[in-house]
Amino acid sequence: MKQIKILAAVIVTVFAFSSCASYTYTSRSIAIDSERIKGTSMVVDVRPDFSKRISTESKHCKSIAEAKEEAKYQAITTNNCDVIVDPIYRVEKSGKQYKAYLVGFAGYYQNPRTLYEDIMLLQNVSKEDIEKYLILKDPDVIGLINQVGNSEVINIFEGKACSGECEKPIAPPVKEEPAPVSKKKK
Repeated sequence: MKQIKILAAVIVTVFAFSSCASYTYTSRSIAIDSERIKGTSMVVDVRPDFSKRISTESKHCKSIAEAKEEAKYQAITTNNCDVIVDPIYRVEKSGKQYKAYLVGFAGYYQNPRTLYEDIMLLQNVSKEDIEKYLILKDPDVIGLINQVGNSEVINIFEGKACSGECEKPIAPPVKEEPAPVSKKKK
């Protein structure tokens, strides 16, 4: 009888220590595998709230990615926001476990629209204004614009038309004149 009580106590103890909860956190993107289901691309504006600074930390996780996802999940759900603006992570390793600390700002989605509706908003904007904006944001886009369109975009940094990547002009080589020959006196 005493052996049965000891065996029962051991079984209860094993079950008590083995019933730990496990959590997984995911992002919002989901891939659509079926070709019959078509998704509509949506565009939203993000309104950052720089007065609402967010700081969270994850529990101990098995990988760095898992720790970062948990910290991001905690930040969004506890602060009731849609996205974290400019998140910065600090990850600590303790043995084989990782813990992530996240600091950022709250962001909220506003003005949702389809991609088609977003393109229609550009009707009153000239092609040149769009190209200037793109060039100022990323000068390497000049080559892409020239490959796609019939027009040539002038590199505003160099003042010349270019196709593909624009290169800085190379100075022509300087011709060296031979040193004057001095005549020796006899």
